[in-house]
Amino acid sequence: MINKNVPRPDFEREEWTDLNGEWEFSFDEPVFDKKINVPFCYQSEMSGICDTDVHHVVWYRKEFDVEKSRLMGKSLLLKFGAVDYEAEVYINQVHAAGHRGGHTPFEADITGLVLEGKNVITVKVMDYSDEDKPRGKQTWTGKNFACWYTPTTGIWQSVWLEYAGETYIKRIKATPDLERNEVLCEIFISSMEKVKAEISFCSLPAEGWAQMDLGSLNIACENGYGKGILALPDLDIRREEIIWTLEKPNLIGMEAKLLNDKVSGYFGFRSICISNGRILLNGELLYQRLILDQGYWKQSLLTPPDEESIKKDIILAKQMGFNGARKHQKIEDPRYYYWADRLGFLVWGEMPSCYKCTDSTLKNTSAELTEFIERDYNHPSIITWVTANESWGMRNIRTDSSQQSLANMLYYQAKALDRTRLVSSNDGWEQTEHTDILALHDYELMPENVGKYESLENIIYGHAERRMVLADGQKYVGQPVVMTEYGGIAFTSEKEGWGYYNKAASQEEFLQRLEPVTGFLIKNRKFSGFCYTQLTDVMQETNGLLKEDRTPKIPLKELEKIFGKKSYE
Repeated sequence: MINKNVPRPDFEREEWTDLNGEWEFSFDEPVFDKKINVPFCYQSEMSGICDTDVHHVVWYRKEFDVEKSRLMGKSLLLKFGAVDYEAEVYINQVHAAGHRGGHTPFEADITGLVLEGKNVITVKVMDYSDEDKPRGKQTWTGKNFACWYTPTTGIWQSVWLEYAGETYIKRIKATPDLERNEVLCEIFISSMEKVKAEISFCSLPAEGWAQMDLGSLNIACENGYGKGILALPDLDIRREEIIWTLEKPNLIGMEAKLLNDKVSGYFGFRSICISNGRILLNGELLYQRLILDQGYWKQSLLTPPDEESIKKDIILAKQMGFNGARKHQKIEDPRYYYWADRLGFLVWGEMPSCYKCTDSTLKNTSAELTEFIERDYNHPSIITWVTANESWGMRNIRTDSSQQSLANMLYYQAKALDRTRLVSSNDGWEQTEHTDILALHDYELMPENVGKYESLENIIYGHAERRMVLADGQKYVGQPVVMTEYGGIAFTSEKEGWGYYNKAASQEEFLQRLEPVTGFLIKNRKFSGFCYTQLTDVMQETNGLLKEDRTPKIPLKELEKIFGKKSYE
């Protein structure tokens, strides 16, 4: 039921056409004097252009063929995984779609715009250096600095066509309820008319067990929406055959039919919650061992070079003892979440930050956050949304009540869209009480000063590194505490790059600095987890456990002994 070789394994149709590959391209004006390899941005090596000069406007053009006979009673959808930042799409010189937001998908029904035979897609992309739009780690100054890197302009995720029904399925939202042993299934469709959809469910076991038929739903839809509740079989002590866990990441497949449209997808039957200041996965205590992962590759920047590269990053992280990743300042390619689902790997999904606070900051962040959660809602690996980081884009949040309200608004927006996951509302410091996790960033944490966290109260109402943990007027209300950034150690041999504080001269010195701090976080019961900075080097920031080409700097087994250590060891 799941085909990994599609742009979105969680939502796929049988009939689709890949539009990745060679496109015509030009800077500034539609003269199309270059070729580019989509979906790689022009700044990257894999695009075939590799030009890091700033161009605020770029153009794309590609021909594609259509057999009108294939469209009898069907719709032709043109889909873009992500285009940074603002796109205008034309089919045969007629406007088909527009979209703002550099990290989230959009589509156009182009059925009425295509001709028999040759057709032409033209895309105009505008990507200015404004700071009140979600930028993540993309520099806006014209050059790399600190922890901000080469920008990504234009198409950077897959482009494809799908042949859908005349009335078609737009989205399926599956909400598991482990306590009731039920799944609320909502379906969003293209028609306002009264129609019926059928969704069938089956188990997709991770290993060993036979696939089970889990029943079906007939859902009446009206005004573009319908819903139903699936009661799962009561397996009691055998429910591990369908629950998604880190050890056995079972999935539940869905096949939805609406008239002559059919979509396949999946979700995971699992829960994440907080009880008595602790985080529980499926009702069991969860200690998170996360790696901060910025999702960059030297040759392709934000776009994964290929699917195996995605899978390799997760496998390497697991081999080092981590059970999850905080995908830092990046909304990932959907295939990353697919492999995290399949391999049993936790993910924190994080909004890219703005770097100025205006009314546009609110509007732009809110829009992309909505599209982010809608696209990735069904991925069981995602257990936390991070709506802001280190007061970026809300620099005065400690004292400014309007910026505190912005953080609170994004927190409650995420909770309204998704009641099943946790939300970290300003990860790192200057947090309001409206957050599910008290997240601390402390790169000054060293073997000689870990004792400062023996009195957590002093930290909560003081500072972790140099910034106050809580914003003015806010109080701690018993949230789990997670050290979501620490470490960032570089080696003296990496002369051109930087790490946090003193560089290590040898592997031995590196491990002597790392082990006591990580061991303290694991054994100290005040913490519900940690996130080490970071998985790989990224350009001038050379503090990864792996080099940019994914070569380990320390033997993986040595790292696994530290990051995978149990609290009782």
